[in-house]
Amino acid sequence: MPARSLTDVEVRGLKAEPGKRLVIFDTKARGLCLRVSPGSKSWSFVYRPKGSLKQKRFTIGDYPAWPLAAAREKALALRRLVQDGGDPVVVVNTSRDALTVAGLIDRFITRYAKAKLRSWRDYEAVLKRDVIPAMGDRKAGDVTRAEVAAMLDKVAARAPVLANRLQNTLSSVFSWALSEGLVAANPVTGLRKRTLEVAKERTLTDEEIRTFWRATEVAAPAYRDTLRLILLTAQRPGECAGICAEEVDLDNALWTIPAERVKNKIEHTVPLVGEAHEIVERLVREGSKGPLIRTPRGKVLTVQNLAKAVEKMRDGRFAEPFTPHDLRRTAATLMGRLDIDQMLIARVLNHASTTKASVTGSVYNRHTYDPQKKRALEALDLELDRIVNGSEAIGNVLPLRGRI
Repeated sequence: MPARSLTDVEVRGLKAEPGKRLVIFDTKARGLCLRVSPGSKSWSFVYRPKGSLKQKRFTIGDYPAWPLAAAREKALALRRLVQDGGDPVVVVNTSRDALTVAGLIDRFITRYAKAKLRSWRDYEAVLKRDVIPAMGDRKAGDVTRAEVAAMLDKVAARAPVLANRLQNTLSSVFSWALSEGLVAANPVTGLRKRTLEVAKERTLTDEEIRTFWRATEVAAPAYRDTLRLILLTAQRPGECAGICAEEVDLDNALWTIPAERVKNKIEHTVPLVGEAHEIVERLVREGSKGPLIRTPRGKVLTVQNLAKAVEKMRDGRFAEPFTPHDLRRTAATLMGRLDIDQMLIARVLNHASTTKASVTGSVYNRHTYDPQKKRALEALDLELDRIVNGSEAIGNVLPLRGRI
């Protein structure tokens, strides 16, 4: 078994001949072993527990999910555990036996999601609502594919698309747990999707926009303000729900969404005009630091909260269902109807295609296009005002301006 100081380039290029396996030890992290088979590479840590002559192997994980630097760091941590008298294999087995699904979800949120996922609150909400009540007390390592399928079927009966989202979320939890050695397998792997999804095209008609505006008049302030901001600014539901005082510059009428809250991880500026400016200005006056919009119970609003609010709002009012994201699509469609350039609409929406399509766009062009975006949003604001208050309106006139 050869040993040498491995490099990223070497690890990436190593290949095994058909029917053979390479086993290479790294000299920089004692005990770290790379096993290369046709089509796969995996890291393990080889050691002897104190007082034992028997050699053991602890599986770290697959490459490239575990790059060289991360594998070395893990091996060094395991070496310290062995030197302190511990046995990594025994520790992991004991942890696996005791860890429940609820405990696993808590670890996933605390140790991984909060640091890595912009929408971790959405992950937490859906897991607490549907997974923990169904199997929270089950040992994580004992959960079967059949159990997961049965749970997803129950969710799909009331919300088919949500069942697909839950499946993806739970798979992420178990994939992380597998990489951490907390479970031996991912029970979600291989399950079929509960419903076939098609590309979304739903937009609200002018009459539906008027109905929507009426419906938000009687909604809780948090939902009214957030849903209207989505339509008025064309930003993502989660971005509008999470708007913070520190992101708003009222003097320059600008809302700057930080990179960590943006899907494409690039800071995005949104000019505040018309009704959107009035909403945000009022929220800043009424609030303090941190999130400006909270639920009636004082909690930070989530995408799931918004989806439920829209579901209640649309009952008996709309022939076809719609989602909070459909409001964003409606705003984009209205701007297109006003002959606003498609590239400018994409910049208002902050689509990655406008900033990452080329080296020039992603590296050299740092212009924010705020004046152009402002003109587009002003046109959208006027169009919404015309729709809600114009001659086409049915029944009472609904003021788009100056509403609390």
